[in-house]
Amino acid sequence: MKHALVEVVWHDAHAVADTWVGLPIAADPCVVRSCGWLIADAKPGHVVLAQSYNDDENYDHILAIPIGMVIETKLFS
Repeated sequence: MKHALVEVVWHDAHAVADTWVGLPIAADPCVVRSCGWLIADAKPGHVVLAQSYNDDENYDHILAIPIGMVIETKLFS
């Protein structure tokens, strides 16, 4: 099976402090760039990437990113 190699730029859900903090909290999002093999239609509402896969359709280091958190997807040729 052939998969497209992509880069996904997305907003991560993340902790903003290690302990109790006062407000306001910094408004800057945590922007992440992830690259991998696109596994189309693997999980509804998500962009799913695998770091590696083989001819037996086994996958390694799978990441499912909710569509609402995706900023941009770039296809590598």
